[in-house]
Amino acid sequence: MSDFTNYIDLSIFDLEPGDIYQSSLELARLTLPDFTLRPGTPEDAIFQAMAYMSALNVAAINRLPDRLMGGILGILGYERQEAIPGQIDLVVTLDNYEGGIIPEGTVFSFESFFEDELQEFGFATTAAVEIAATDLDESTEYPSTTITVTALNGGIIPPVGPNTPFNVVSGGTSIQSAISANPTNFANGVDADTDEQYLSKATTYLRSLTSTLVKSSQVESFLLTQYPDIVSRVKVYDLTNGDTTFGDIGTPRTSLIDQKFVDSSGNVTLKTTSNHLFVVGDKIRVVGTGTQTDGTRTIQSTGDTTIVFNVGGATATASTTVTASAFTGEDVAGYITIFGYGNNSGITNTDKLNITSVIKDLSVSGLGIKFLDPNLVTLSVAGSLVVNEDYNATQVINSVNLTLIDFLNPMRFAFSDRIRQNQIITILNNIPGVIYVESLTLTPTGSGWLPKYGNDLFFRKKGTLPLVTLSDLAFTYTTAEIE
Repeated sequence: MSDFTNYIDLSIFDLEPGDIYQSSLELARLTLPDFTLRPGTPEDAIFQAMAYMSALNVAAINRLPDRLMGGILGILGYERQEAIPGQIDLVVTLDNYEGGIIPEGTVFSFESFFEDELQEFGFATTAAVEIAATDLDESTEYPSTTITVTALNGGIIPPVGPNTPFNVVSGGTSIQSAISANPTNFANGVDADTDEQYLSKATTYLRSLTSTLVKSSQVESFLLTQYPDIVSRVKVYDLTNGDTTFGDIGTPRTSLIDQKFVDSSGNVTLKTTSNHLFVVGDKIRVVGTGTQTDGTRTIQSTGDTTIVFNVGGATATASTTVTASAFTGEDVAGYITIFGYGNNSGITNTDKLNITSVIKDLSVSGLGIKFLDPNLVTLSVAGSLVVNEDYNATQVINSVNLTLIDFLNPMRFAFSDRIRQNQIITILNNIPGVIYVESLTLTPTGSGWLPKYGNDLFFRKKGTLPLVTLSDLAFTYTTAEIE
């Protein structure tokens, strides 16, 4: 049986050759206090060589756990994501009528602002391309052709639009011009996994390696690892019945009730002790108001502190003081609901049915499973920023807009019950050029929201994700000097 009691942690503790050399001298002086090692002697050479080789061995041994972990994951079928370079089509025009050959490895480049700085991105041909000569009886244009070039470095790069000029870096190619084609057929690259991402993805993969799916986290891991081409985002809610007729996917809410009134038409008005978060259409469970009004009810209208529904045939009563409660979004045993999103699009009904069938076969018998699309909601964001006068304010506002569009996006936003104003303020404050956020207002648009009483926006249903476009954002700014 393995004994790990001597392991404190798994942090790397590499040693430099110089440190080993000095430690060796100190150790030698414990036996020979007067020991002195003169530079340039054979003994000194032996000590230096020993220190260098020991440092190499220490570094190699320290990396064995990582290599061993990677090897085990590889055996289990999980490989680390390596960087993949992007590709794009270029229209290349020669500077003569005779035609020619574009050699393999011909390098082109373009410049673009990326991650708040001007960067140059290189591309190269992966095979030689022949360009036919121009028949001057038919055309006086210099010969040209469309070629596919691949980025020199792997990873994500800024998108390239049609007709973007490229620089010709390689000399002696007789190329007059190179521009991106229309359409560009641009395929962005893929970033390599960082150590943290690799560990996170590997953990998710290991969780999915089970013959029976019991927990919601296991279902999420199974979907992300077994259907990566179909499912890019997923959230599984335990104890939730997603049936559109009999189920309830509302976010959990509770309110205390202190008054009840029933009119002659059977309309019941309940008064809550404080502002509630119920909306029209919510199915609520009422407890403590009496036998004719208790039970599961559908809200028909609301006020800040009132809820109205109809019970039909009820006896009219004057306003009555009660001690009661209303609930929605309660746990329902025996059900799970899956909310899945594809690659910037929804998942087809066929795929959802097929995946649901597989999960039912792997889950406990009798478990009710529903696979739904996320509820996409819209909002507007307005605010005022103080921008460093040393920065280009237009570019800063553009960075703010792009950052928010990326954050409030179904592909990025973490499944939650709300959008927090403070979280957005923190994100904006970290954008280069923004000194601070002077004001920020989040305004819900369309349906899918709960009443707003504070600075945050609350989702009405589980599995909700936001979606904003540039037209939903409105920021003003003033400039200031940082002292």
